[in-house]
Amino acid sequence: MPIGRDGDYTLVEPQYTYSYSLGPYGTLSPRRERFFGRIELRHIAIAVAVLIGAFTMILWDGDIASLPGALGLATLAVVLGFFMHEMAHKIVAKRYGCWAEFRAYYGGLMLALVMSFFGFLFAAPGAVYISGNVSKEQNGKISIAGPATNIAVALVCLPFAVIESFPSIVSTIATGLFFLNSFLAVFNMVPVPPLDGSKVWAWNKPIYLATMAAAVSLLAIVWL
Repeated sequence: MPIGRDGDYTLVEPQYTYSYSLGPYGTLSPRRERFFGRIELRHIAIAVAVLIGAFTMILWDGDIASLPGALGLATLAVVLGFFMHEMAHKIVAKRYGCWAEFRAYYGGLMLALVMSFFGFLFAAPGAVYISGNVSKEQNGKISIAGPATNIAVALVCLPFAVIESFPSIVSTIATGLFFLNSFLAVFNMVPVPPLDGSKVWAWNKPIYLATMAAAVSLLAIVWL
Protein backbone atom coordinates (compact mmCIF):
# COMPACT_ATOMS: atom_id res chain seq x y z
CA MET A 1 0.00 0.00 0.00
CA PRO A 2 1.25 3.52 -0.68
CA ILE A 3 2.21 5.77 2.20
CA GLY A 4 1.40 9.46 2.42
CA ARG A 5 -0.47 12.29 4.11
CA ASP A 6 -4.20 12.65 3.66
CA GLY A 7 -4.63 16.40 4.02
CA ASP A 8 -2.99 18.00 1.03
CA TYR A 9 -2.04 14.78 -0.77
CA THR A 10 1.62 15.69 -0.87
CA LEU A 11 3.33 12.39 -0.19
CA VAL A 12 6.60 11.73 1.59
CA GLU A 13 10.18 10.88 0.52
CA PRO A 14 12.63 12.94 -1.63
CA GLN A 15 11.22 15.14 -4.34
CA TYR A 16 11.65 14.40 -8.03
CA THR A 17 15.08 15.33 -9.37
CA TYR A 18 16.32 15.35 -12.94
CA SER A 19 19.71 14.59 -14.42
CA TYR A 20 20.70 15.49 -17.95
CA SER A 21 22.99 14.04 -20.60
CA LEU A 22 24.57 15.83 -23.56
CA GLY A 23 22.69 15.20 -26.80
CA PRO A 24 24.29 14.62 -30.22
CA TYR A 25 24.30 18.35 -31.09
CA GLY A 26 25.31 19.69 -27.69
CA THR A 27 21.70 19.90 -26.46
CA LEU A 28 20.72 18.80 -23.00
CA SER A 29 18.19 16.00 -22.76
CA PRO A 30 16.75 14.40 -19.60
CA ARG A 31 18.42 11.14 -18.63
CA ARG A 32 15.98 8.22 -18.75
CA GLU A 33 14.95 7.23 -15.23
CA ARG A 34 15.37 3.63 -14.15
CA PHE A 35 12.18 1.86 -13.15
CA PHE A 36 13.84 0.30 -10.10
CA GLY A 37 16.29 2.17 -7.89
CA ARG A 38 19.34 0.36 -6.53
CA ILE A 39 18.28 0.73 -2.92
CA GLU A 40 14.77 -0.34 -3.85
CA LEU A 41 16.02 -3.55 -5.48
CA ARG A 42 17.81 -4.47 -2.27
CA HIS A 43 14.69 -3.82 -0.21
CA ILE A 44 12.54 -5.85 -2.62
CA ALA A 45 15.00 -8.76 -2.56
CA ILE A 46 15.06 -8.83 1.25
CA ALA A 47 11.28 -8.58 1.60
CA VAL A 48 10.60 -11.23 -1.04
CA ALA A 49 13.20 -13.63 0.39
CA VAL A 50 11.89 -13.32 3.96
CA LEU A 51 8.26 -13.71 2.89
CA ILE A 52 9.07 -16.76 0.77
CA GLY A 53 10.88 -18.26 3.75
CA ALA A 54 7.94 -17.52 6.07
CA PHE A 55 5.34 -18.93 3.67
CA THR A 56 7.48 -22.02 3.10
CA MET A 57 7.64 -22.69 6.84
CA ILE A 58 3.85 -22.56 7.03
CA LEU A 59 3.24 -24.75 3.97
CA TRP A 60 5.94 -27.34 4.60
CA ASP A 61 4.88 -30.51 6.42
CA GLY A 62 8.39 -31.44 7.55
CA ASP A 63 8.95 -34.08 4.88
CA ILE A 64 12.08 -33.22 2.90
CA ALA A 65 10.47 -34.57 -0.27
CA SER A 66 7.70 -31.97 -0.06
CA LEU A 67 10.03 -29.02 0.49
CA PRO A 68 10.43 -28.10 -3.23
CA GLY A 69 6.66 -28.03 -3.64
CA ALA A 70 6.18 -25.85 -0.57
CA LEU A 71 8.96 -23.52 -1.73
CA GLY A 72 7.45 -23.24 -5.21
CA LEU A 73 3.96 -22.48 -3.91
CA ALA A 74 5.38 -19.96 -1.44
CA THR A 75 7.24 -18.21 -4.26
CA LEU A 76 4.10 -18.00 -6.38
CA ALA A 77 2.13 -16.65 -3.43
CA VAL A 78 4.66 -13.92 -2.69
CA VAL A 79 5.13 -12.87 -6.31
CA LEU A 80 1.45 -12.94 -7.31
CA GLY A 81 0.12 -11.63 -3.99
CA PHE A 82 2.60 -9.26 -2.39
CA PHE A 83 4.97 -8.22 -5.19
CA MET A 84 2.36 -7.54 -7.88
CA HIS A 85 0.24 -5.60 -5.38
CA GLU A 86 3.11 -3.25 -4.55
CA MET A 87 4.24 -2.89 -8.16
CA ALA A 88 0.71 -1.90 -9.18
CA HIS A 89 0.95 1.06 -6.78
CA LYS A 90 4.35 1.96 -8.18
CA ILE A 91 3.28 1.78 -11.85
CA VAL A 92 0.23 4.01 -11.37
CA ALA A 93 2.17 6.50 -9.24
CA LYS A 94 4.90 6.79 -11.87
CA ARG A 95 2.27 7.34 -14.56
CA TYR A 96 1.27 10.45 -12.60
CA GLY A 97 4.89 11.63 -12.61
CA CYS A 98 5.66 10.67 -9.03
CA TRP A 99 8.80 9.21 -7.55
CA ALA A 100 7.81 5.79 -6.20
CA GLU A 101 10.00 3.13 -4.59
CA PHE A 102 9.42 0.16 -2.32
CA ARG A 103 10.94 0.18 1.15
CA ALA A 104 10.96 -2.88 3.38
CA TYR A 105 9.81 -2.73 6.98
CA TYR A 106 12.32 -4.92 8.79
CA GLY A 107 10.34 -5.14 12.00
CA GLY A 108 7.31 -6.48 10.13
CA LEU A 109 9.44 -8.95 8.20
CA MET A 110 11.04 -10.26 11.39
CA LEU A 111 7.61 -10.66 12.95
CA ALA A 112 6.41 -12.62 9.92
CA LEU A 113 9.41 -14.92 10.07
CA VAL A 114 9.07 -15.58 13.80
CA MET A 115 5.31 -16.20 13.60
CA SER A 116 5.75 -18.61 10.71
CA PHE A 117 7.44 -21.06 13.11
CA PHE A 118 4.15 -21.20 15.00
CA GLY A 119 2.15 -21.90 11.82
CA PHE A 120 0.66 -18.42 11.53
CA LEU A 121 1.58 -15.51 9.31
CA PHE A 122 0.84 -11.82 9.77
CA ALA A 123 3.08 -9.81 7.47
CA ALA A 124 3.78 -6.10 7.28
CA PRO A 125 6.65 -6.37 4.78
CA GLY A 126 6.82 -2.74 3.71
CA ALA A 127 5.22 -0.36 1.24
CA VAL A 128 5.76 1.75 -1.85
CA TYR A 129 6.78 5.24 -0.77
CA ILE A 130 5.72 8.03 -3.12
CA SER A 131 6.76 11.62 -3.66
CA GLY A 132 4.81 14.08 -5.80
CA ASN A 133 1.81 16.38 -5.81
CA VAL A 134 -1.26 14.31 -6.55
CA SER A 135 -4.96 15.08 -6.38
CA LYS A 136 -7.46 13.19 -4.25
CA GLU A 137 -8.57 11.29 -7.35
CA GLN A 138 -5.02 10.37 -8.35
CA ASN A 139 -4.20 9.27 -4.81
CA GLY A 140 -7.32 7.11 -4.80
CA LYS A 141 -6.36 5.48 -8.10
CA ILE A 142 -2.82 4.82 -6.89
CA SER A 143 -4.26 3.19 -3.78
CA ILE A 144 -6.89 1.06 -5.50
CA ALA A 145 -4.34 -0.36 -7.96
CA GLY A 146 -2.97 -2.82 -5.40
CA PRO A 147 -6.26 -4.43 -4.28
CA ALA A 148 -7.52 -4.37 -7.89
CA THR A 149 -4.48 -6.42 -8.89
CA ASN A 150 -5.21 -8.94 -6.14
CA ILE A 151 -8.81 -9.20 -7.37
CA ALA A 152 -7.59 -9.75 -10.94
CA VAL A 153 -5.22 -12.53 -9.86
CA ALA A 154 -8.00 -14.17 -7.82
CA LEU A 155 -10.34 -14.08 -10.82
CA VAL A 156 -7.71 -15.72 -13.04
CA CYS A 157 -7.20 -18.47 -10.44
CA LEU A 158 -10.90 -19.07 -9.82
CA PRO A 159 -11.71 -21.38 -12.78
CA PHE A 160 -8.62 -23.50 -12.10
CA ALA A 161 -9.73 -23.85 -8.49
CA VAL A 162 -13.37 -24.85 -9.11
CA ILE A 163 -13.35 -26.81 -12.38
CA GLU A 164 -12.75 -30.47 -11.51
CA SER A 165 -11.21 -31.43 -14.85
CA PHE A 166 -7.89 -29.81 -13.98
CA PRO A 167 -5.16 -31.92 -12.31
CA SER A 168 -5.31 -31.88 -8.53
CA ILE A 169 -1.96 -30.11 -8.19
CA VAL A 170 -3.23 -27.28 -10.40
CA SER A 171 -6.43 -26.98 -8.38
CA THR A 172 -4.51 -26.99 -5.11
CA ILE A 173 -2.16 -24.21 -6.22
CA ALA A 174 -4.99 -22.17 -7.75
CA THR A 175 -7.11 -22.52 -4.60
CA GLY A 176 -4.26 -21.28 -2.41
CA LEU A 177 -3.53 -18.31 -4.67
CA PHE A 178 -7.24 -17.52 -4.97
CA PHE A 179 -7.71 -17.41 -1.19
CA LEU A 180 -4.55 -15.38 -0.57
CA ASN A 181 -5.32 -12.72 -3.16
CA SER A 182 -8.98 -12.47 -2.14
CA PHE A 183 -7.94 -12.02 1.48
CA LEU A 184 -5.30 -9.41 0.61
CA ALA A 185 -7.86 -7.46 -1.43
CA VAL A 186 -10.38 -7.41 1.44
CA PHE A 187 -7.77 -6.60 4.10
CA ASN A 188 -6.19 -3.74 2.16
CA MET A 189 -9.59 -2.24 1.32
CA VAL A 190 -10.50 -1.79 5.00
CA PRO A 191 -11.04 2.01 5.24
CA VAL A 192 -8.59 2.58 8.09
CA PRO A 193 -5.33 4.54 7.56
CA PRO A 194 -2.78 3.70 6.34
CA LEU A 195 -4.54 0.91 4.42
CA ASP A 196 -5.45 1.47 0.76
CA GLY A 197 -9.15 1.51 1.50
CA SER A 198 -8.92 4.76 3.46
CA LYS A 199 -7.60 6.62 0.39
CA VAL A 200 -10.16 5.02 -1.95
CA TRP A 201 -13.00 5.87 0.46
CA ALA A 202 -11.86 9.49 0.60
CA TRP A 203 -11.74 9.66 -3.20
CA ASN A 204 -14.87 7.85 -4.38
CA LYS A 205 -17.26 6.01 -2.09
CA PRO A 206 -19.27 4.20 -4.84
CA ILE A 207 -16.03 2.83 -6.33
CA TYR A 208 -14.88 1.86 -2.85
CA LEU A 209 -18.14 -0.03 -2.16
CA ALA A 210 -18.04 -1.79 -5.54
CA THR A 211 -14.42 -2.86 -5.08
CA MET A 212 -14.96 -4.04 -1.51
CA ALA A 213 -18.10 -5.94 -2.57
CA ALA A 214 -16.15 -7.70 -5.32
CA ALA A 215 -13.34 -8.62 -2.93
CA VAL A 216 -15.71 -9.89 -0.20
CA SER A 217 -17.71 -11.90 -2.77
CA LEU A 218 -14.55 -13.63 -3.96
CA LEU A 219 -13.44 -14.40 -0.42
CA ALA A 220 -16.89 -15.77 0.42
CA ILE A 221 -16.53 -18.38 -2.36
CA VAL A 222 -13.88 -20.10 -0.25
CA TRP A 223 -16.53 -21.07 2.31
CA LEU A 224 -19.27 -22.03 -0.17
